[in-house]
Amino acid sequence: MNENLPRLGRPRDPAKDHAVLVAARRLLGEVGYQQTTISAIARRAKVSAPAIYRRWPNRETLLEEAVHGPGRHEFPEWTDDLRADLMTWTRIFLARAASPAARAGIPGLLADATTEADRARLLALQDPVREAFSARLDRAVRDGEIPGPVYAATLFEILTGATSVRGLTQGNAQADEFAESLAGALYVLASHGAEMSAVKEGDRS
Repeated sequence: MNENLPRLGRPRDPAKDHAVLVAARRLLGEVGYQQTTISAIARRAKVSAPAIYRRWPNRETLLEEAVHGPGRHEFPEWTDDLRADLMTWTRIFLARAASPAARAGIPGLLADATTEADRARLLALQDPVREAFSARLDRAVRDGEIPGPVYAATLFEILTGATSVRGLTQGNAQADEFAESLAGALYVLASHGAEMSAVKEGDRS
């Protein structure tokens, strides 16, 4: 046997990964952020603590994935109706923020994000979603649905910020009315990109 060849470790078991993440989400909703420890998750998922640490380097990264997912969400398919698509995304963002795991986990994760690296990691979780959102707005401009330019980054911040605050503070209370209102506001803002650009140009003159 060639001792110079790298040794292969035991492959990860997707079933265990799933069990750990489910256990973490349920514990967050049941006992809160502080009590959702690695030991408690291991007991609930019926795995060992070392098995969890082989998969996640620390509690924070595990809880980030439990709350936000691994950053590979399946995005809803776009339609030819931008307003309807914005409504769909608003509903999805609100539902995620209003989940028991998110309501317990997000404040704790933000409080524990004490370094620039921590904050950069949390922001990076949004990168694929931000890019998909921007691509849909760019397509709306190309197809003539709305005039350009479009300020996708600003609209994304409004979408994520509004749904996060609403979901964390009020859960799913009057979710339909809120989603319709926010999606409508986003559509109006997206449709007036050219006017916003003119205002900015006027400010610089």
